[in-house]
Amino acid sequence: MTLRIVALDPGGTTGWATFTLDGSTQEWDCGQLEGPHHNRLDQMLERFRTVEYHIVCESFEYRNVSRAGLVLDSVEYIGVMKRFCQERNVKYTMQTAAMGKVGNRTTAFVKKSNLQKLGLWSSGNIHAMDAYGHLLYYMINDVGLFRQELLEKGWR
Repeated sequence: MTLRIVALDPGGTTGWATFTLDGSTQEWDCGQLEGPHHNRLDQMLERFRTVEYHIVCESFEYRNVSRAGLVLDSVEYIGVMKRFCQERNVKYTMQTAAMGKVGNRTTAFVKKSNLQKLGLWSSGNIHAMDAYGHLLYYMINDVGLFRQELLEKGWR
């Protein structure tokens, strides 16, 4: 049976990252969707779907402060994902931005150096890297999938 976990960093540019386990074969992939992409997001989620399928998504946290240039695209893309999961009974997990954002702050769980050690870093794809951050946080902290292996290779 094939397991696939898809993590998403929704927004004007939606970053995505996947981990696929098919028997003993592991595959990592990532990318970004730009411009209006409601349909492309829905089609991508369907194309990625396997029997055992998990979707992890960064939540939208409105802080009740309106500002110039505030764009709420991420809320629409989260809605696309929620509908997709409800219609197909797919496991869906929300994470705060702080859980997955890749950064150099000491408080960031996933840093650029972690992704580099794991061979996952791709410069110029910051949204996809944040999606990898959400994917790794979920794999290590929520499901414990390859926890020890990932921590030893990427954090030590």
